[in-house]
Amino acid sequence: MKILSFSPFPVNQAILSLLVAAGLESAQADDWPVLRGPDRNGVSTEGGLERIASAEVAWEKQLGLGYSAPVIGGGKVVISGHDGEETDTVFCFDEASGAEMWKFSYPQPLGDLYFPGGTTGTATIDGDRIYQLAREGELFCLNAENGEVVWKLHMQKDFGYSKADWGFTGAPIVNGSHLLINAGVNGIALNKLDGGVVWRSKDAEAGYSAPLVFEKNGTQYAIFSNEKNYVCVVAATGERVWVHKWMTRYGVNASDPVISGDFILIATGYGKGAELLKWTGSGEPERVWKSRDLRTQMNAAVLIEGHLYGIDGDEGKDGTALKCLNLETGETLWSEEAIGHGAVSAAGNQLMVLSEQGELQIGAASPSGFSPHYTKKVLDSKVWTVPVYANGRIYCRNASGQFVVLATR
Repeated sequence: MKILSFSPFPVNQAILSLLVAAGLESAQADDWPVLRGPDRNGVSTEGGLERIASAEVAWEKQLGLGYSAPVIGGGKVVISGHDGEETDTVFCFDEASGAEMWKFSYPQPLGDLYFPGGTTGTATIDGDRIYQLAREGELFCLNAENGEVVWKLHMQKDFGYSKADWGFTGAPIVNGSHLLINAGVNGIALNKLDGGVVWRSKDAEAGYSAPLVFEKNGTQYAIFSNEKNYVCVVAATGERVWVHKWMTRYGVNASDPVISGDFILIATGYGKGAELLKWTGSGEPERVWKSRDLRTQMNAAVLIEGHLYGIDGDEGKDGTALKCLNLETGETLWSEEAIGHGAVSAAGNQLMVLSEQGELQIGAASPSGFSPHYTKKVLDSKVWTVPVYANGRIYCRNASGQFVVLATR
């Protein structure tokens, strides 16, 4: 939290209140309460990493197997892991000290289909509630203060939704009074307070991305993925607006779209690649370009000043690399294979890259190349989870559950 410094001279009480409110607003703005951050674009607005000289371990934990990313809000850090046998656990830690505030466990199979298994979805913090979607389809609304269940539902048992091969994942997304879940053909919207159904789509195997809400011409829309398509709906009603066919091997549509103005980027792995669409708010989106140079298998690219930065290629395959592409033309500007699969996010114009081997690299996002000015080995291999920067701390996690929190100030 930022500390306000006041002069010893008398201050008008109304001005003082405004200053305090501004300070609180600024502090809250540095939280990261949902997958890919408050703006859902993988980029933190918090500065300071351009000047980073050291990042010491503030605290660390062992979570168990999984790839779930941390979320940070209200002084809490929430993240999950699997015990390797039959139990998932959602952990809530104190942001400053790392002390365990509470944990919530529930039965869940390991689900090790062609990978080590464990948790894959990320929780969402929304004020005094935390929402967690499990791979088998359990949806929990938890009290943020003590981890007690406020309400729960099951995507398979309560709604008849088919489970995809790697389960339900992504993240529950709060949109006003609604909670959006990627299930079925194009999602389901629930009342976030009690789980009541607002609207729902018919059954299908959902994709693995999280719902992405955006506004166009005064209307809110949401994009969901399923095994064959990305689907745009009116967020308030679920009315389908357009369907963009997107077939990948195993039906794995895992990366969130990237939206900038009228442009919508869809990119996935398994050799599929990326396609830039243009949609002005009516009719069907039109293709601008298509390329196999950005095959984001798990995590979406980040967009900074008209350029895309993301991991291209599938885990375990030769040629996987961090790449930079021009958004509007699709031109590949550079490629850095030393990163391996890894993961990337950003803070301001600074890329935060975690190599698959666990080395953190921080450097300016530039179309001319990536030259990190800070590197530190922080985790053991393997790393598929994006690093998160919030309130002066960098959060890093690997597949075995090693969770390291670095203080930058």
